[in-house]
Amino acid sequence: MTVGEITIGENGVAAATIGLRTSGTGAVTAVATWTATGEDGRTERVRLSGASTYSRRLTWSMGERPCGGTVTLTVTTTPAPAGGPRSASVTLPACPTRVTALNVTLSVPAAPARTATARVRVTASGTGEIPVSARFAVNGDPVSTRSATLSGRTSYSETFRHVFRARPCGSTLSVQVSAGDRTDTARFSVPCPPQVRRVAIGEVGTRGGLTAPVSVTTGDTRPVRLTVRFRAGESTNTRTVTLSGETSYSRTLGYEVRLPCGTSWSVTASTAPAAANGTATRSGTTPKCPEEEPTEEPTRQPTKEPTKEPTKEPSKEPTREPSPDSTDTIE
Repeated sequence: MTVGEITIGENGVAAATIGLRTSGTGAVTAVATWTATGEDGRTERVRLSGASTYSRRLTWSMGERPCGGTVTLTVTTTPAPAGGPRSASVTLPACPTRVTALNVTLSVPAAPARTATARVRVTASGTGEIPVSARFAVNGDPVSTRSATLSGRTSYSETFRHVFRARPCGSTLSVQVSAGDRTDTARFSVPCPPQVRRVAIGEVGTRGGLTAPVSVTTGDTRPVRLTVRFRAGESTNTRTVTLSGETSYSRTLGYEVRLPCGTSWSVTASTAPAAANGTATRSGTTPKCPEEEPTEEPTRQPTKEPTKEPTKEPSKEPTREPSPDSTDTIE
């Protein structure tokens, strides 16, 4: 009994020819067993009779073309052959590396960054070479292609980058990655902070507190946060509002606070993102307090001491009594 060379066709069919010589024409059963690395194998029984010499071609459809292992055909007979079973084997060529998984992500850092980064993860069935290419595009229009060859492992993490001359604000970036026979695509919408061109503060009112008219000019309608800080002497206050939907805004913000005469005050307006002219500030001092005039007191006249006049003493001259001969009348 002989087992010929095993051949493997492009369609994944293994084939071999067996030769059998018997001592008579009685019935003989040939049992052929196919085995292959990683396969379940196949057993075939062939009944032969009526001759003393036989030649049969045996086949085994293995599905996909096998690779990276050994295919063996072992043949025995009933009754048993002299010298025991016969077999033949063929070593298959190494399997080409296949990509079993591919994943790609795309990102761009916050403004003003201009670099798009594609992170690629590849899983393969073997360590053979895997060609990889990454095609970057803006709104569907290709801008660059990066490529690499992976080998030596069964899993990889690769990074591809493209640097733009200017940040593609508001655009949709995409990267299409091909690895082996697989393709994956990722997209990223590039955000840009709203552009604030100018912030300004008008004439600040100080009657009944601080009142500040603030104007903001932007380059688009996206939200902008306006913060106004008030200071009146040692007192402070902060007001914050969000502006959106327009490109020019006017808001009047106030801080109710007592402003005595001679009080220093300030108002500062800022935006997020920052305006091209930075921040706006107004400051001043309420009118000075009037100087107090001294109170006039009446002039105090010195107290006059009473004049001390000598007490007139009665005259010591004797009282003249009328003479009996006098004609004067005494009343």
